[in-house]
Amino acid sequence: MACIQYEDILPYLSSDNQLGEGNESKVYSYQGKVIKLFKEERKTSIPRINDEGLLRLSVLKLHCFNNPIDTIYRDNVIVGYTEKFLERGNPNFSLIDFDAIKEDILVLSENGFTIEDLFYNYMFTKTGFSFFDLTCYHYIKTDVVFLKQQIRKKNIEIVNNFFIGLLLFGAFKEGAKGEYTKIFLANQYRLEHCQDLFYGDFLKGEKNKRK
Repeated sequence: MACIQYEDILPYLSSDNQLGEGNESKVYSYQGKVIKLFKEERKTSIPRINDEGLLRLSVLKLHCFNNPIDTIYRDNVIVGYTEKFLERGNPNFSLIDFDAIKEDILVLSENGFTIEDLFYNYMFTKTGFSFFDLTCYHYIKTDVVFLKQQIRKKNIEIVNNFFIGLLLFGAFKEGAKGEYTKIFLANQYRLEHCQDLFYGDFLKGEKNKRK
């Protein structure tokens, strides 16, 4: 992790170099990575991760969650970060690495991160699948085992609902309709089939049954 001063990235903050913007940040190309600068007026009710959490998140080894790399400071205040550039590919469900995603969930949970704002922040790349925009995740520094278990349970629940909604009910796609109904159906399916089990493990078990 490196600390970058805002003045040093000014040459990259032009409209020609802007890749897009979301509810909480503007995105620019930067030396093979992307810069994400926080907006002063965020268009989401979900709080931004605190600075301690952002710094902690930047040092975690994650496979399928595109976590921050460098932090950007302006007048000793964190105003953004960099992350790996993701090149969008065509949807290919066979590229979803459930084992790696499960490992990431365990790492995030063990380090006190509760996953938030997940459903539309994902991308199929040319080589795999990734979640991005992790800065709405909730962070708490804790060594309490029970609390970490509760965080892990909640994280598995939200990721399960996402994949069940995406794979079985066609939710969370551009232009999709009836999303609330699909989320309800996904949650019902989860409760009936894998309430306390990661969905990737459930799929693996179902595959073994058919052998």
